[in-house]
Amino acid sequence: MEVIKYLQSFANPFWDKFFIGATLLGEVYFAVPVTALIFWCFQKDWGYRLGFACLSNGILNLTIKEIFQVPRPIGQPGIRSLFSKTAVGYSFPSGHTQGAASLAISFGTHFKKTGVYFLSLIIIIMVAISRLYLGVHTPADVACGAIIGIGWVFVSNWFFDYAERRKNHSIFAIPVILILAGLYFFPTPYYYKAAGASFGFLLGYFIEPRYINFSPQASLGKQIIKYLLGMTVLLAIEFLGKKLLPALLICDFFCYLLMGVWVTIIAPYLFKGMFQDVPGMA
Repeated sequence: MEVIKYLQSFANPFWDKFFIGATLLGEVYFAVPVTALIFWCFQKDWGYRLGFACLSNGILNLTIKEIFQVPRPIGQPGIRSLFSKTAVGYSFPSGHTQGAASLAISFGTHFKKTGVYFLSLIIIIMVAISRLYLGVHTPADVACGAIIGIGWVFVSNWFFDYAERRKNHSIFAIPVILILAGLYFFPTPYYYKAAGASFGFLLGYFIEPRYINFSPQASLGKQIIKYLLGMTVLLAIEFLGKKLLPALLICDFFCYLLMGVWVTIIAPYLFKGMFQDVPGMA
């Protein structure tokens, strides 16, 4: 608590806005558009790896939170908590820090450049400090979140490499079974949403390469239209799901499953026919 109080001793309107902005880099609403952009518009294989790393990392974070059930520092004497709408569920480990670490280090492992790794670490540190400054996590929360998020990227990449090297994609049945089993042990909206999105994403990993096999390459104008259309529909699915479906866990699961299927199956199918450039043609 003393670390949080020390950081908050520098509080002023500028730092409030700065760290609120920094904490958004750890939001799922930042990771999803980035992953979709890479998958739809740049490199599909990397999009699969990035999506799997971030989604499975989210599942891991929620699982650890539910196991340890550590309360947040919100409401503690002398602690000022800002932007607490981003503080959902339990405290340990920090989901924002873990998510930012997973996304940022995934860029580092892809490009394998010192500068990219350095920038990734800067982002992780900024998000971690923001969670302390905002008074929604403790140093242990953010430190463990960063370590787990970074380590999980290498575990996820090893898993992908193993499956590709052995041509044994049935190994993905393991995370599917674990994720679905978690629906019984962790009956929370956050887990059900993450599980639905992960399951939909993995369905796409099996179906899209075999039956659609779209290429993300297209002209700049088509890429812009494609991405805007894809994100608009994705957000519409989430919005309509909240408005039209009953407030039930199973509805959360299927709404986010549909979002995962949209990203990896339905949108690629439409994009292939509507926007994919044909070699040799203008």
